[in-house]
Amino acid sequence: MFKYLVKVILPPLFAFWSFALLVKYSPSFHTVGISKLGDDSVYGLISYYKIFAPAQIVIALLTQILIAIPLWRKIVAGRTAAISIFSVLVVICAIFAFGIAYIIWDPTTGKNRLYSIGVFMTAVQLYYWTVDFLLLYLLDWKLISASKAKADDEAENKL
Repeated sequence: MFKYLVKVILPPLFAFWSFALLVKYSPSFHTVGISKLGDDSVYGLISYYKIFAPAQIVIALLTQILIAIPLWRKIVAGRTAAISIFSVLVVICAIFAFGIAYIIWDPTTGKNRLYSIGVFMTAVQLYYWTVDFLLLYLLDWKLISASKAKADDEAENKL
């Protein structure tokens, strides 16, 4: 039970904290504040994330329980599922990121701005999921190593 709680709590919190540190110490986002909240830009989105961080962490924990942990179990059970899961995850992140980018995009700024917002938001989501699954891997590396060794032994015994 303890290991399950660590898998639920640690990856989302670490992903949020690491991204928050990147934003806090990045020179391009250092001046972001509440005054940028409604200006339909990436700065406004960053301000939103700063203000609503507690609610987002609750959502991240629910996402971890309902989506990430079940996907991780499928990845550990069958390694061939990992490629398809990550591919679908990239597509889903891009669809949602460009959907949100379209909502906050001001058409007078041009389509290039829409594209840059969409790419940025996709990168943020993929960063989150990469950190999440990397930490899950580090937490389960003994289990994965043991299952790989067992699979290698079974393959050797068949020969």
